[in-house]
Amino acid sequence: MKRWNIASLVVIVVGIILVIFSVGHHGAKALTWNAGGFQVDKRERTVVHPGDYDKLVVNTKLPVTVKPGNVNQITIQQQSLNRKKHPVTAKVANHTLTVAGGDNRQNSFRIHGLSVGWDDEAYDSNGKITIVVPKTTTVKTVTLQRNWIVRLENLTVKNVTGSHGGSFQAKNVTFTQPLDLSRGDADIFLTNVTTPRVTAKTGDGDITIKQSHFKQANNVFHTADGDVSVKNTHLGSADVTSNDGDLHIGHNQVTQRVKAHTDDGDAYGIVSDTAGVSVQTNDGDIQLMGRSRKSGTHLRPNAKVQYAFSTDDGDITVR
Repeated sequence: MKRWNIASLVVIVVGIILVIFSVGHHGAKALTWNAGGFQVDKRERTVVHPGDYDKLVVNTKLPVTVKPGNVNQITIQQQSLNRKKHPVTAKVANHTLTVAGGDNRQNSFRIHGLSVGWDDEAYDSNGKITIVVPKTTTVKTVTLQRNWIVRLENLTVKNVTGSHGGSFQAKNVTFTQPLDLSRGDADIFLTNVTTPRVTAKTGDGDITIKQSHFKQANNVFHTADGDVSVKNTHLGSADVTSNDGDLHIGHNQVTQRVKAHTDDGDAYGIVSDTAGVSVQTNDGDIQLMGRSRKSGTHLRPNAKVQYAFSTDDGDITVR
């Protein structure tokens, strides 16, 4: 018992010393065991000024934001331990900027306050990369390789290639060529995006489209396991599908047709008073223009613009 008490006292004293040490570094920060000793895991920031480029390759697991500005600049922010293990590089070759390295996770033995333990799923919550593109530069292509979260803001881009691994976000962006986001496994968010046509497919994520313009026909929005929302958007025509999720279609300006189908989920729609609407379900209730309807009902079949809502197992509500 005496030995146990002594050991407990030693642990408490060491813990207090480590807490004091961490507080002494401008507040209570996590202590991490690295390279044979404890180190304060603090946030570090680096600014890089690359050469001229018009193509971008994203090959990092850190969140990346690309936006215009008055300078050609990349700001890299990481926790110190993550920076040592997974440094970020930014290099230009053949007019292509490649941002590589970095990770959004860091495995370590950590002490934070009185909490002690091995954390093999610790996220570098401070890690991020901000790429400021000079306003005079037009980005021809953005290539997605190893990536987690990629956000484009207030840009004109020719096209995007590669697969999205975590979340692809675009706001106030014009893509001069059709946007192909058909190879990915995460969320897709498009807000005030203009492009001739979109193909958005994801294996495990939601698709959210707002206030955008896709005037050509044959737009595709498909998720295997998630919801799809398309609202306040100009469309030529679109196929909206989910294997296991809800569909929300509302207040869009459509010139041809929208087909919306979910295998296992509900479908909701708000459509023009002059548009045709058909509804079909194998197992679910239907509310169409405030009234209960039978599966197979088709209102205004001769209208120029047509909506078709269907579910295998789910309700349909259209107004």
